[in-house]
Amino acid sequence: MDGLAIAAIAVAFYIAWNIGSNDSANAMGTAVGAGILSFRQATLTIAIFVLMGAYLKGYKVMKTVGKGIVPEGYLTMEMAVIALLAAGIWVTVATVRGLPVSTTQAIVGGVIGVGLAVEAPINWYTLIKIASAWVISPILSGVLAIFLYKFYSRVISSIKSVSTIEALYEALAVLGGSYMAFNFGTNEVANASGPLVGAGFMGPKVAGIFGAIALSIGALTFSYAVMHTVGKRITALGPVSAFAAQFGSAMAVSLANIFGLPVSSSQSIVGGVIGVGLIAGEKVDKSVIKDIVFGWVATPLTAIFIALGIFKAFSVFGLV
Repeated sequence: MDGLAIAAIAVAFYIAWNIGSNDSANAMGTAVGAGILSFRQATLTIAIFVLMGAYLKGYKVMKTVGKGIVPEGYLTMEMAVIALLAAGIWVTVATVRGLPVSTTQAIVGGVIGVGLAVEAPINWYTLIKIASAWVISPILSGVLAIFLYKFYSRVISSIKSVSTIEALYEALAVLGGSYMAFNFGTNEVANASGPLVGAGFMGPKVAGIFGAIALSIGALTFSYAVMHTVGKRITALGPVSAFAAQFGSAMAVSLANIFGLPVSSSQSIVGGVIGVGLIAGEKVDKSVIKDIVFGWVATPLTAIFIALGIFKAFSVFGLV
């Protein structure tokens, strides 16, 4: 294996690890924060369902990211490294500065950047569909979360046994988290490994397993603090609200997976939280919405320019 292949694997691993260390908190933060699952039980559950999602259903989003934006043949191993590196750099910078950004959007921006750098024909129709999904998914998450909240609130109110209600709360938290983890595999992991598939370095199944393992390691090694933070923040809405936000966002991401569209699970779950917050009478912080809109615009554009800059730097040293 040459140095280029090692670099591609390392950067893809870093991005998938980053998703696991941060975004996995959205899946199991509720269950851990409520004491339903221990941290290790939560990360093991995440690993199992992420692997299932990536292996069984991740190929559609991998195909869109790896071959749908820039035509097959243009995305070489060098270009895949640049695209992934551009995404990784921006996500790291944003994380250090405390900016809420989407790894999904950063990777798409990186792929567009290398496509522009080599003057490849960009599939703008696919990009319009992806951008539309970025806007629609959190809105749809909020709507679905509201319906779920109303439905399960009625179910809970009809149950008289306290022990039955507690058991139902626990089941909902684990079920919602597992469904979210499955969607991390089908969508988020696919984003990280999509450029490797597009470059012909890995097949979808192998890339799915690789990305799932990297995400699981990220969840196990670095997600503890974030998971507890998210758990406390979400469960403050109540168990039914937390489940509605989780499951509503997971349903929205599942719909995006059907069409092979890469979307942000983080933004979707924020949409779900906003939805149940509104229906439950909680005050919604408008700054959160502003941050999301800023992320939609800034992240892909910044990743494009970083990818173009890295391409020029590589060109100077004869690496591309």
